Amino acid sequence: MSHDKSSPFRRSSTGKLLALLAATVIITSASFTLGKFSARDTINRPEMSWALGSTSSIKISDLSISLEHAAQSVRASRPDASEAALEVAYEYLSELLSASVEMYIARGDPRRPEFTDWMGGYRKFLGDSPDAIYSTTPVDASVEYEIGITTGSADYIGLVVYERHPLTGWNRVADSLSVFPETDSHPLQIRVSSGSFKAIGESEVDSSVDAQPEHLSLHLSHSSHMVMVREYFFDSQTRTASTLSIRALNTAGHDLNHLAFQARAEGAVNFFNQTWQGSLALADAMRATTNSFDRPAAVSPDFVGIFYPTPDNTYHGGAFALETDEALVVEGTIPDAAFWSITLQNQWMQSIETSEGTASLKGSQITNREGKFRVWISHLAPPQGEDWLNTGGETEGLVAIRYLLAETAVAPSARLQKLGDRQGIR
Repeated sequence: MSHDKSSPFRRSSTGKLLALLAATVIITSASFTLGKFSARDTINRPEMSWALGSTSSIKISDLSISLEHAAQSVRASRPDASEAALEVAYEYLSELLSASVEMYIARGDPRRPEFTDWMGGYRKFLGDSPDAIYSTTPVDASVEYEIGITTGSADYIGLVVYERHPLTGWNRVADSLSVFPETDSHPLQIRVSSGSFKAIGESEVDSSVDAQPEHLSLHLSHSSHMVMVREYFFDSQTRTASTLSIRALNTAGHDLNHLAFQARAEGAVNFFNQTWQGSLALADAMRATTNSFDRPAAVSPDFVGIFYPTPDNTYHGGAFALETDEALVVEGTIPDAAFWSITLQNQWMQSIETSEGTASLKGSQITNREGKFRVWISHLAPPQGEDWLNTGGETEGLVAIRYLLAETAVAPSARLQKLGDRQGIR
C-alpha cells in the first residue's frame, strides 16, 4: 500500500522538475534574445549631457565624435564616391583610430613609455613603406631616457626625435641618429636627454667603423614629444624586427604618477584628427598637379611637418589618375643612395596591396639603364622588358619615391602615356 501511494508522488515531483527545467530554458532563451536586442539598441546616440561634469567622459566622447566627424567629412568631400571607395576610407579611419588609441592611451604615458608598432598587423597610414618597420614612443622633454635596441635583420636603423614648431605646431626634427648594424643581435644603448652633451646634427654613426661606440645619444629640445625608430630592410627576404625597450632615468624630482587618462585621450584625439585631416588635405592639393611630380602651389615645404619628416630621406612623387589604357612613366637618374624605392599608395597614403603584381619596387629591383631608370605605373602590363608597378585596378593614388642617405639625387619626372603608343620609349 505504501509503495502504491508513493508512486503518484514521485511522478508528480518528476513532472514539476521537468516543468521547472523547461521554464528555465524558456527564460534563459528569452533573456539571451532580449540581451541581444538590448545590445543592438545601445547604438542609439545618447544626449551629450551624459559626459558633463567629468573630464574623462568628455575626452572619450571627443574620441568617438572625432571618428564620426571624420567619416562625415570624407563623405561630404566626395559626394559621388562609390560604396567600395567609402569602405576603403572608413577602414583607413578605423586603422588610424586603432593606432591612436594604442599609442596615446594604452602606451601614451611618457613617464612610463612603451613603443608602438605603427604599422603593426593590418594598419597603415602616413605613407608607410613595405620595406620598413616604424616604432614610436612618447617622451617628456623634462625626463631623461635610455633606449635599448637588440638589432634584428634590418640593414639600417634611423632614430628621430620630433618637436613642435612654435608657430604651426607641426612636427619637425629636433635630433636624429643613423645606424648600420654590422650583425644581427647587436646591442645598442641610446641616451635621450635634454642635456647639452652634443650638438644637434652631429649624430650620424656608421657601425662599419670599428671604433663605433656602443652607447649613443639623442638630444631632447624643450618641445620634444616623440621618438621614432625606423628599420629598413634593403634586400632581406625574411625580416626579423629589432627588440626595442625604453625606460625613464633620473626620475628624482619628477612626478611619475600615471599620466591622467584625460591627457592621454586628448593626445589620441589630436593625433587622429591631425593625421586624417592632413592626409585628406594633401590628396586634394596633389590633384592640382596630377600625373606630374610638380609641387602643388597649395603645399608649402613646412606642410610635410604633419607627416613626421625624416632628415635621412629625400622624397619625390605626386598623384596619378589613369584610364585603363594609360600609364604614368616615371624616369630619373639612379641615385647614389644607401637605399631607394618607388611605392604606390592610395589617397590615404597607404601602400597599395595587389594580388596581380607588385606595387612597390626597391632600387635593386629596377633596371639600370646606363645610370637611368624607367618605371611604368599602370593596371595593364607595359611593353616587354619594362619595369612595372601594378595599380591593382586603382584608378587614382599617389607615387612615393624615397632616396635614403642620398649623396647625389636628381629629382625624377613623370609623364602620361598611352599603353599602345611606343613613341617616346627609348
